[in-house]
Parts: sequence; structure tokens; C-alpha cells
Amino acid sequence: MAQTLARSLSEAMPERTQFRKMCLNAEALACLKKLTEESGLSRGELLAAAYPFDGYSFRNRKGLSAGEYRTWKEYLLCENRPGYEKLRDAYAAIWDDLDCVPVCDAGVRYENSWMFERTYGGARGHEGCDLMPPTDISDYYEVVSMTDGVVEQVGWLPLGGWRIGIRSPSGGYFYYAHLSSYSRAFSVGERVTAGETLGMMGDTGYGEEGTSGKFAVHLHLGIYIRTEHTEELSVNPYWILRFLE
Repeated sequence: MAQTLARSLSEAMPERTQFRKMCLNAEALACLKKLTEESGLSRGELLAAAYPFDGYSFRNRKGLSAGEYRTWKEYLLCENRPGYEKLRDAYAAIWDDLDCVPVCDAGVRYENSWMFERTYGGARGHEGCDLMPPTDISDYYEVVSMTDGVVEQVGWLPLGGWRIGIRSPSGGYFYYAHLSSYSRAFSVGERVTAGETLGMMGDTGYGEEGTSGKFAVHLHLGIYIRTEHTEELSVNPYWILRFLE
């Protein structure tokens, strides 16, 4: 039975919708936090180790302890190292470098709107989560980096307005869009630290450079990973934000 469970890791694909949805819940997030603290394993290691039992949900249905997860991880590395490491690396890119919420105001709200329909520039899915401030005021709420990382993209995009993209140490790409302004002149290749102010929340985008006011003030947060099949694969930020709360 254990060998069969280990082999199931070969079927885990980050490109699958169930992975990309990050279908956790409050109970799963609390369990992940507790076991990370007790086991000494990273979040990516735990999420990958749980896959043979729980799929992509991390419900810990077997009730494994921190010590049992450590043992199970070593078994998976012996029985199916490629399968385990591929899934671990995908989870690590999303989870392992997280440090703080991108907007610290307690009144900010957001919903699970990943892949909701959007129409600007043609019909498409919403590849992110919109964080809405308590008051519709541009250039007032600070946006900070959720992770350490390196600036990979910065400047204007017709869709995202003034945006900045940070590549975290484990490989995740964290995209902050519709800023009203930057905190300073960022350069591609420059290092940033978790909690560092990137800019101010705004309503820029949906047009040529400088366009604003086409929608309410908010931060669009996107999280992307690289896989063996694609350079930029979006995952749902909603439960990641819930975890960071």
C-alpha cells in the first residue's frame, strides 16, 4: 500500500486545475501552520508529502503527526524521489517564501475570484485576487512585498497599469498591479525584502500609459509558477492570503 501511495506522486501535475485552485480551507490552513511549526519541514515539503493521502487539499485525513510526516517524507524520497521533488518544488514556489500580507490595513477585503470572467482585451479568466480597500482612495494604501525576491518586471502594462513583478527565492512570481505610484525607482534585477513598500494602491490600467479611473481602487495580486510545460502558470492567491492573515 505504501508503495502504491508513493507511486501516486507521479500522477501529480501542477498544470491541473485542482492544483492551481489551491483548494484548501480554514481547517487545512490551521493544520498546515501547526505541522510546519512542529515538524521543521517547509510548507512545500508538507503539502507534497500529504498528496498521496489528501490529493491537493491538505486535510490530513490520516491524522499524521509531525514526526510521522518527517518519516513519510524520507520514505517518499526513497521510493519516488522525482515525483516528490517535482510536486514539492511547485508548492515551494508558492508557499515557502511567504512572509506577510501585501496590504496591511485591517479593512481590506477580497473574495475568491480566481478565473472569474473578465472582458477587457477579450474574454479571459481573472488570474488573481483583487484586494479592495475600505475607502476608494488612490495613492493612500501601501502595497508591500509578500516575499524576499528580485524585481523581474516593472513599469506600465495596458492591462495591469503600473505594476511590479517579484521572483521569490523558491521560484514563485508575485505580481502586483494597478499601482498609483512606486515607492522608489525600481530596476529589473534589484533585490527587495519581504515587507518592503513597493508602491501605493491605485486604479491604473486598461489603456495607454497613465490611464486611470476605469475601475475602483484595488490591488490585483497574481501568483505564478514555472513548470516543465509553461513559463507562467497562474495559481489561486485566495487561500494563500487567508493563510497569511
